[in-house]
Amino acid sequence: MEKARVFDVNEMEWKRDWPRGLASCVMKMSPDATLQFWELPPGGGADPHQHPEAQLTYVQSGIIKFVVSGEAFVLNAGCFMLIPPHAVHQADNIGSQTAINVDFF
Repeated sequence: MEKARVFDVNEMEWKRDWPRGLASCVMKMSPDATLQFWELPPGGGADPHQHPEAQLTYVQSGIIKFVVSGEAFVLNAGCFMLIPPHAVHQADNIGSQTAINVDFF
């Protein structure tokens, strides 16, 4: 049986050298669950990519434009989005402040 674990973004190791100004920290919660916390500066974002895992994204603050399989979605703070497995997707901070989103895989 796995034990309960705490994920404190203030105590995690951050990767701050992502392309386009992104910063993130990752916690592999279990073999089946990963949590990733992102900071996107204004104009920053993630280039088109895909992965075999489904991705549930939560926008904590800011305004992020996601393009998933060619369809655009603008998410504000408080919005969730499910990105299907293998879907080509990207994210761009279209606001004037740093945006924060949390991904669950």
